[in-house]
Formats: sequence, structure tokens, C-alpha cells
Amino acid sequence: MPGKYPTVGFETEFFTINERGNLVNKVDWLMALLKTKRRVHSHLREEVFHSMLEIGAHPGRSMAKVWSRYLENLQKVIDTAEEDGLRLLPLSTYPGKSRPKMRKRAWYAAQSKFLGKQLFSRAIRICAFHSHYSLPKGVIGKNIRQIRRLRYSRAKDIFLNQYNFLVATDPACITFCQSSPYTEGEHFAKDSRTMLYRDMALEEKGKQVYGLFEQHPLFGGLPNYEYTLADLRNMSAKRKRKFLEMMRAKGLEVPAKLRNRSDLRFMFGAVRVNRVGTIEYRGTDMNYPSYMLATSYLIKLAFDEIKKQNLQMLPSDIGLTEPFKREGDTVYLPPFYQVKRLERLSTLRGMMSKRLANYSSALVSFVLRTAKRKDMKRLAPISHMLQTKKTISDEILEYVKKQGYETGKVPNEVLAQVSLDSSVRLSKDVEKTLKLLSR
Repeated sequence: MPGKYPTVGFETEFFTINERGNLVNKVDWLMALLKTKRRVHSHLREEVFHSMLEIGAHPGRSMAKVWSRYLENLQKVIDTAEEDGLRLLPLSTYPGKSRPKMRKRAWYAAQSKFLGKQLFSRAIRICAFHSHYSLPKGVIGKNIRQIRRLRYSRAKDIFLNQYNFLVATDPACITFCQSSPYTEGEHFAKDSRTMLYRDMALEEKGKQVYGLFEQHPLFGGLPNYEYTLADLRNMSAKRKRKFLEMMRAKGLEVPAKLRNRSDLRFMFGAVRVNRVGTIEYRGTDMNYPSYMLATSYLIKLAFDEIKKQNLQMLPSDIGLTEPFKREGDTVYLPPFYQVKRLERLSTLRGMMSKRLANYSSALVSFVLRTAKRKDMKRLAPISHMLQTKKTISDEILEYVKKQGYETGKVPNEVLAQVSLDSSVRLSKDVEKTLKLLSR
């Protein structure tokens, strides 16, 4: 993806459900059906479970064109699936009880043994939205697929400022796309996916929930700000070394293929420098296309401004009370400990947290300073969310409450209806978003 002009790309993941809203392990069957009918033949991939389908987008310079092509492709998948009684679920966790079937892959087996089979199996029953933004040319070596050693380089400065900005935006972006208030019939956070997957722990009100990387934040926690390529390169090498060391300590054989993997492959957290030459943001729930477009577009607008104006992202005490405040070519970010606190607030409370809502508003205000009219339309779902203080998770919780269930376990039939309603809304949102992009 790196080149003279910046490009964007992304991956989305969906659950397959039947017409009753129940999770079904039908991805292989659906992919074979799509291939046979020859309506969709690219950017499709099976995921860790037989009930999860990844649909990607061919990278390009124009976000509008990339998204339009993706949505046209997605609509074909939806139509083909519905013809044979299948639907796609655009939420990050299947809300009710389910029995997903895991695929047998060496990489999954290595992670399962390393992190614990039971914890791994539960924590990765999640779908996420991953967006890619091409790195400035020269940051990643083409042959070595590692971060290069650059001393004097504008590309290096642009990249590091974009990287630190992305770390700071994470709590807000989690909220903009949150869609997983229930998992296995249980509610313990507005964003169950983040709680289950990251380095978090919840030990209150009788609940004990531990994230997959709670004991291993080096691999799955939100990374700290970075100021040199050497720090990033050394941290990547450390992750790989520690991962292999811990496998050996557990008496596990380390396959040659794993030893030869790029250092960059051992980061599973929200912000990752990718060996293909992108900065990959992996921090949000799956959601409806309009919400994912708005969130990724917000980041893209900021990245363009950082490059164009040579903005310097400065973690500062000023950022504690005035996050994303701009003075000249300096933008003040909060200290990292504050970002981590906001990450937790976003995960547990979302827009119910006034502090998090204000932080999200400050981020949007920073981007809107230079936004055009068409930009405002594409960011409309986020603007509406900031006005109403309601995310998709809040909408789901409200629906369940109207059915008479507020706390404790929720019957499967209620959550199956949530899934079915969400799949119906998906198709409508695809159509609406395509119209928006055509204007």
C-alpha cells in the first residue's frame, strides 16, 4: 500500500445467522455458494470460527470509491445469503448463547496454548473492524517487512505524529462503533469485545471478567505513545522474543514458520504497524457501514491534516483539560495514563460518561475545523451520537429493557430477535450509505 499518494483499506467481520436469528456455522457453505454463483469472488475470507466471515476492501486513494466498491460487494453477499436463508450480523459479539466451531489452524493453536484454551476460545468469539492507512513511503522496508532505520526523514515525523494521534483517539473511536453490550446472554460492559479482548479486568458488583491479554499487555494492550522509529522497532522485536520465550517456557514447540514471522505480527492490540506498509487501527467493534465509514473517515481527515500542515502531536498537561487543542502547528494530547482511563470508561459506560463524551466531542471539533461540507455529511452518524448520547449498544440495551429485561441473564429468543433486527437494518444501511457516497 505505501506509495507517493496515501491509500486506505479495511476489513470487516460478520457472523452468519439463520432466519430465526440464531448463530450458525455456515461460512464455508456461503463462500462455496458465492463462488458457484460467481457473483462475488474476491475479498472474502474465513475467520477463526466457522460462523465468522471476513469481507475486505481493495485499497485505493479515494475513501469514497473504496467504500462504494466494498458496499456493492457486501450487498451481493447479503442478497446471495438471504436467497438461501442466511443473514449477516453486523455486531461485534453474538448476543445470545451459541456454539461456534473453531477452525484448526497452527497460528490459532499456538495462541490458544500460549494464552489458555478456555480464555482464548471465549475472547476471540468477536468480530471487529480493522482500518488501514498507508504509511509514508520508506518507513517499512519492502524486502525485510520491518520498520527501517531512518534518522532524518519527513516521512518518519509524519508517521510518528499520526501514530500518536491514533493512540489518543482510541477511547472515542471505541465509543463511536460500540455494538456489543451482550455476549452469551450476559451484559457487563457497553463494549464486551474490548473488555474480553484487551488487557482489562472487571472485578466489581460480583462480576469477574478478564481480558485475553490481561496478563500480557505487551501483546494486546493499547500501546503507549512513541517518539522514535528505533523505539517502535525494538518494541516489535521484544514482543516476538517474549512470545517465543513464553511458548518454550510452557514446553511448547515453536514451529519454524512462527520463528520466521515478521516482528510486527506479534502485536494484537488496537494500533499496529503492519508489515504490508500500513498503520492498522484494530480497536473498534463491528457496526453498520455508516458508523464505520464515519469513524474511519474521521481518522483519515486528521491524518491528511497532520501530513499537510506538518502538525506535531504533543502529549502534555494541557491535554488533560483541553484534549486535541491546537496552537499553531502543535496539537496537545492527554498523557497516556489518561488515555488508558478513558479507554476503560468507554468500554464500560460509553456516552453515559460525561468525561468520555466531552473527550469525543473535542476530537470531532479538532477534525471539523478544516472539514468540508461533504465531510460533515459523512460524519453525520458521529455528530448525531454526540447529540443524543446514544450508541448502537445503548439502542440494544433500550430494546432489551422494553422487553422486560434490564439486569441478569436475558432469554435467547430476545437476543436472537436483536440479531435478526440488526441484520435487517444492515441491508438498509448499506443502501443509505451508498446513496450518501454518490452525492
